[in-house]
Amino acid sequence: MTKKSIFPYYTEVLRSVDGLEVSDVGGAAMMHFEDVDIDQMPELKYPCRIDALVIVVCLRGEVSFSSQLNNYTLSENQFFISSASVIQFYSLADSEAYFMAFTSEFLANMNIDVRVVGQLISRLGTGGYIVDLNNDELQGVSRFLATLHDHHRTDLMSEYRMASLCHVYCAMIYRIVDALVGREVAVVSMGVKERSSEYFEKLMSLLSEHYREERGVEFYAEKMHISSKHLSRVIRSYTGRSVHQWIDEFVALEIKNLLKYSNMSIQQISYFLNFPNPSFMGQYFKRITGMTPGEYKKS
Repeated sequence: MTKKSIFPYYTEVLRSVDGLEVSDVGGAAMMHFEDVDIDQMPELKYPCRIDALVIVVCLRGEVSFSSQLNNYTLSENQFFISSASVIQFYSLADSEAYFMAFTSEFLANMNIDVRVVGQLISRLGTGGYIVDLNNDELQGVSRFLATLHDHHRTDLMSEYRMASLCHVYCAMIYRIVDALVGREVAVVSMGVKERSSEYFEKLMSLLSEHYREERGVEFYAEKMHISSKHLSRVIRSYTGRSVHQWIDEFVALEIKNLLKYSNMSIQQISYFLNFPNPSFMGQYFKRITGMTPGEYKKS
């Protein structure tokens, strides 16, 4: 299995922080938070793109964060799951939580049933879910987390220990999917999911695919086969923000991510995101964030 870091910046910068443990075994990674003061770790407050299945489990207290521009607060005995995400933490005080990520390569290499993966991805789309764990589910997930924690503290140079660790991850994924699917089937059967929610999820999905080239409302409305006026009205009514604001924030978040976690220069980022020139991108970024790209990179 190829060694590949999922969140390299977290792994390198935060490994020695008190109350925080970071482990990365190549396609599967885990961070354990325990009473962490996020104000002492500005790195956690920066947005980080993670192209993987993301799971956050809160065992105690509350964990506040954003994923794909949506804000979430996890309470005790809840988990969050998303198929891919730009994660940004806001609060971890007085809490214990696990943050895990799994690449598609890891899921494929571990031969996780394709039906399970397909069912999971179709449920998640580009959004995320918060699910309560009942006592039975909590005990099961907690046992897996404790086992993973112990494994990461041992010498992983052994081929057999590494294989054992990966299979524990897989068992926990099955347990999480079981909890998610049961809740989601109930929600769908009751017809709770609103049409406006579907429009918003579709907009986020299209943004993820086209944000580098397309930043006009008309493009996304056409893709969704509705008028730009109707799309704007639905999104503003559902979220309190305009489509233009969501597009701008999505692009600005990606600029932040590239400024902090890539080796690309400001000029390279501007060309990568199809801005006419670095100056234009700088004006765009400052209008949204109040900072120039250079100022943000140094912050």
